[in-house]
Amino acid sequence: MDFFSHALLPYLLGNSSRLKKEELTAFVIGGIAPDIDVFIIWVNLVYPNFFLITHRGITHSLFFGFFTGIAVLYLATRNRIKSTVTRYIDFEPLITRRTVMFAYAGVVIHLFLDYVTTRGVPLFYPLSPLRHSAEVFFYTDIYLTILSLIIIIYLYKKPMQRKSTVKFLLVFLVVFAGLGSLRIEEKNSAEAFFSSAEIKTYPTMSPFDWYALEENSDTIKIYDYKGLERKSMHNQTFSRLNIMSSGDGLNSALDAAGELPQIKMFKWRAYSVAVNASSNNGTWNLEYFDPLQKTTMRDISPSLSRIARGFGSVNVTVKDGKAVVS
Repeated sequence: MDFFSHALLPYLLGNSSRLKKEELTAFVIGGIAPDIDVFIIWVNLVYPNFFLITHRGITHSLFFGFFTGIAVLYLATRNRIKSTVTRYIDFEPLITRRTVMFAYAGVVIHLFLDYVTTRGVPLFYPLSPLRHSAEVFFYTDIYLTILSLIIIIYLYKKPMQRKSTVKFLLVFLVVFAGLGSLRIEEKNSAEAFFSSAEIKTYPTMSPFDWYALEENSDTIKIYDYKGLERKSMHNQTFSRLNIMSSGDGLNSALDAAGELPQIKMFKWRAYSVAVNASSNNGTWNLEYFDPLQKTTMRDISPSLSRIARGFGSVNVTVKDGKAVVS
């Protein structure tokens, strides 16, 4: 979900519940705290690892989210940060037992909003890196983003009484529930259309359009479903392992590449994974890619496609048993 919704929902809930200023501040800070991970993802570029130091990674779990909320609340109490922020908004960051509790409540709301979006969050990390998702909303919902931004601008220009805040909270919840219900209905329609337990459906930006993914031992099939027309307009089949030029030691090359933290992270992010493999004088070139993400890129502009390509594939070279990302 988007930054504006993450900040707005705790604010509306807290203000409607007549929280004290320091409690409301902690609640909102907790609501945005997990997204501080955008400032630490560079760690994976400098030192590749599989500790989920990435967006919607380690900070988006129930365990580490608690400490993330406290850390961001603590940073907000520092004089330099506090004095800068208070120039624009009225807030009072304090660290007490109650404010820590409200900060964590904000974190939980953040995790819920991201849980309902595609690919979700690793709720129980470090016990399990598995991502949990309802697969109802896209990464961000344009309608909720616009609504949240409008409400925030209005609140900033015209501070309101709590009675008015309750009305905005009801508007947000009604729109959220309405969009969610529509998407769930369309998701059920897509699943009924394909009528196969082996096919999983994933949301797009439009509540009426869905992607469907079917995996078996050898192939990955991608379909798109147009809900308004109740039909699938496109499908594409990918080989799980496409050997473009043969050679010796492919299994060993795949094993070596699979141990790389970059490949582990890529598999963790991906909807599904396919590999193009080619051999040249004893060197294996392996392209790991996400067929679903590759399919989504066909409908976007070339400039955005070039940017997204780096997230949709990883190239690995394996020679003499040593694998490196190329």
